[in-house]
Amino acid sequence: MEKSKFIGFVNRYYLAGNTDSAKLVVEDKTLNTKFISADQNVIGEVTLNQFDSANAELGVYATSQLLKMLTAVDEKIDISYGEVDKKIYSVNFKDSSANVTYMLADLSVIRQVPNLKSLPEFEVQIELNKDFSNTFIKAKNALPESDNFGVESKDGETKIIINHSSVNTNRIVFNTATKQTADMETVCFSAKLFKEILVANADATGLLEVSSKGLARVTFSNADYSSTYYLVKLTIA
Repeated sequence: MEKSKFIGFVNRYYLAGNTDSAKLVVEDKTLNTKFISADQNVIGEVTLNQFDSANAELGVYATSQLLKMLTAVDEKIDISYGEVDKKIYSVNFKDSSANVTYMLADLSVIRQVPNLKSLPEFEVQIELNKDFSNTFIKAKNALPESDNFGVESKDGETKIIINHSSVNTNRIVFNTATKQTADMETVCFSAKLFKEILVANADATGLLEVSSKGLARVTFSNADYSSTYYLVKLTIA
């Protein structure tokens, strides 16, 4: 197993520390997790294809600690489980000279992820490519205190607004090409989390879909991973 592929999977749900706990499921040579961020503004699902390990359910309580421990092993690793009475209590990462043992948490302490029973119509679709990601990340970095970004669609033109507000405030606005558009009042979501989603999925192309009902869906896929994120509307003064 390539360590970088496993870390790529982890970073897609970890989102730079915004989701520290998750249940990882190994089934039929794939690794999957459904997760919710600590502030509950993002629900997501990430899958790594071609994960050559036995079926298992793994409770990762402190992803931050896991990532630190993985720095101790080389790129090529073998993954195995510590098990007693058919209950898995650890994951072992071994290279040619070192063996890292990460202790797992009981699944009962991992926050349950709610099911999205029905989805609204997504009126606006924006292609997420390198140009969009670079522009958004630079704009967010230029306004590090900004908590939100807005999506506004009017007369066939769609704008991204970093730090949207109903009062005068510092903001950055840029136009973006759309695959689908319709008139829609500004809907705001977490700029911090969306930036980390873009960073974690920098090696894939994706799609941002926005509903006037207050939900956004972000999807990415490539040969190794598939990722889906749902962002909940923020209330902006």
